[in-house]
Amino acid sequence: MRTRILSTTKSLLPGALLLCATSQAIADNGLNVYGFLNAGAYYLDEDDITIEAYESGDPQFFNRDTMMGLQISKEISERTNATIQLTAKGEEDFAVRTSLAFISHALNDSTDIRFGRLRIPFFYYSEFLDVGYAYNWIRPTGDAYGIPFSDYNGADIIKRFSFDSFDGQIQLNYGRRDKELMLFNEAYEAELNNFAGATLNLYMGNFGLRFGMQQTQMTLDTAADMQTLIDVAGGKNPDIALYDLAASGARRIDIAQTAATLLTDGMSEETQKTFNFDDKKARYYNLATTWDNGDWSFIAETAVINFDSGLYIDNFAWLASLAKRFDALTIHTTYSTSRDRLDGGEVGDVQKAMGTRGEDESITLGMRYDLDEATAFKLEATHHIEETNQGLPGASGTLYRAALQLVF
Repeated sequence: MRTRILSTTKSLLPGALLLCATSQAIADNGLNVYGFLNAGAYYLDEDDITIEAYESGDPQFFNRDTMMGLQISKEISERTNATIQLTAKGEEDFAVRTSLAFISHALNDSTDIRFGRLRIPFFYYSEFLDVGYAYNWIRPTGDAYGIPFSDYNGADIIKRFSFDSFDGQIQLNYGRRDKELMLFNEAYEAELNNFAGATLNLYMGNFGLRFGMQQTQMTLDTAADMQTLIDVAGGKNPDIALYDLAASGARRIDIAQTAATLLTDGMSEETQKTFNFDDKKARYYNLATTWDNGDWSFIAETAVINFDSGLYIDNFAWLASLAKRFDALTIHTTYSTSRDRLDGGEVGDVQKAMGTRGEDESITLGMRYDLDEATAFKLEATHHIEETNQGLPGASGTLYRAALQLVF
């Protein structure tokens, strides 16, 4: 059996269990072990461009797109299972992390409930985002798949159903996340409380439709730099003071909050309170549609993020991807874009003056060749255009990637 883009996702089982259909399991007394491996190399041809965390210069091997995962599942009883998934990523110096750890219980033949560390269902490919073999790309585009975390601690309930010509699944989740976040390649202590959402998947023949929404109350350990504020109050030019702060190695959001404190001086108290990350709500909406007839496949996916905090600008992103299969060879092309949207009124004026807005678009051409039923070799070229970067005209460049991805 050969896994294909989109067709694998028609399974209504949790994505973490897709490996059951694509790899050989070691089973003994209800114990199952599965694994996946991504090994990649890349070359970025432009110094003055930011594409996720890819670095320009000499070709890079076995870091950014390289990882290994191991999933162990133990049957506790006829209806109850325990699952743990360990991953080691090259971009994290191959430190072993627990990406999933949960107990699942089948309430009946169509309803499962899970407790523990779970995957947040942000995207169409969320449940198996790390399993590169499961889709055509080496990894999904960062324009639309740019959220810097994927797990939370909590519970979800998954209900599968059928009506007329449709098969469907609805998932409700709730929990929290109290772990460090990496934003702009910088670390921030973060609390994401009351993480709640709902996801609906519908399938009819070759077509699929997905709608999801998530909401959380977000707190980051950001703060305005008091010395910079004191220097400006003492007569130092604000632009020079902020430049000196950036040169000192201060984190980007701390610099933004310092700038916002200066810019909102004299504005309404409500506007001033907007520019922090103390218990501010963040909302995420996702819509995806798919079509796959076995030879051609298509996916279009949209992601919308709305923040109550003015420090992080609302964002609208989408991608559209078309693939054609020629037996073991698949050729695909993808267009994706990400655009920040300023708020209105005083808040939007401050955001514009802070110069944090970004607008990007990417065009990807790639190929996938299935070496066997569990191994795929992939090549990709992505031309990335920064229309706006931190409020200023950006650069453009091309990212070349190769990867070997497999399940076992």
